[in-house]
Amino acid sequence: MKVKRTIFVSMILLISVLCLSFMNVNYDKLSRYPYKNEESNRLIREYLTDDEIEYIIEYSIAPTTFIAYIQERDFNIYHAAEYRDLNKLLWDETPSNIVKMVEQTRQSLDVVTLANYLVHYSYDEILYWIQHGDPFVDDAILVTNAGNTNAYVDDKHTISTRKPFNLEVISEEIPTVNDKRIQIDVALQTPLKLLCTAISEDIETNRPCGGLLVNNGYISYAEQEALYKAASEKYGDNVDMIEFKPGHSEHQLGLAVDFVLEGLDDSNFAKTEQYTWLTENAYKYGLIQTYQATNSQVTNKSEQSYHFRFVGFEYARYLHENNLTLSDMATN
Repeated sequence: MKVKRTIFVSMILLISVLCLSFMNVNYDKLSRYPYKNEESNRLIREYLTDDEIEYIIEYSIAPTTFIAYIQERDFNIYHAAEYRDLNKLLWDETPSNIVKMVEQTRQSLDVVTLANYLVHYSYDEILYWIQHGDPFVDDAILVTNAGNTNAYVDDKHTISTRKPFNLEVISEEIPTVNDKRIQIDVALQTPLKLLCTAISEDIETNRPCGGLLVNNGYISYAEQEALYKAASEKYGDNVDMIEFKPGHSEHQLGLAVDFVLEGLDDSNFAKTEQYTWLTENAYKYGLIQTYQATNSQVTNKSEQSYHFRFVGFEYARYLHENNLTLSDMATN
């Protein structure tokens, strides 16, 4: 009798184990998850591990948060909220680019900062900055408003390798040294033509633009790097008073020009009537002299009487009427 009872109990236990095993095999991990449709169900099962499925269930992460990205390379379910948030700011980007940008930059930038930078920089320029930083300045700060007319660069603030989006060759109405095809930002084109017309009317010469020639406009990062290295060899420790580090020059913004007069070197430009006219009138056309003797301690640059920078009509008037420089505004 005892043997029969033992056999009976053993069979019951065996059947119970088999039933539990069958239930575990057929248990639907997603039965507690509100997937929207069978396609979402299929994608979740295909691309997420058991632990990741438990994660989305435990934290009630809706399929709409991540389904659009789940098939992309480098997708990470734990970063789904960042994909969603960046996509809200960059609504026209593809899921592939959203995942790529988040995964490549998340250790350095939050998605809001990344989106703000993308207004003025290409993604490749931002990624270069993240990966390489500034080889010339250890604690450099990447300028956020690099495409604005009042963007400020100095020895600490940089635009890194950024190239302006709206460069064009300077108008034929504006004389250049040796007829060089100099590029400037499109925002500077009309103001510069207006300035040339005005100075020609006020200063009687037989030459256009009152005798002024544009010697420099946009200078690329690579070109500025070559200029800085050459100046370093010539000036040694004093180089920063004379030349700009690459990424730290207003010329790279495309908003600055250097004027010259034929047959006159830069050191004598401040003695000319053209310079006097510029100090009294350039602001009317949105241009200001950035580097003056009065602010050299702040800018760490010697006076550059020939260098004028476009900041916009209203802002230039405000600076002129209040006897302020761009560096005054940036450091206050």
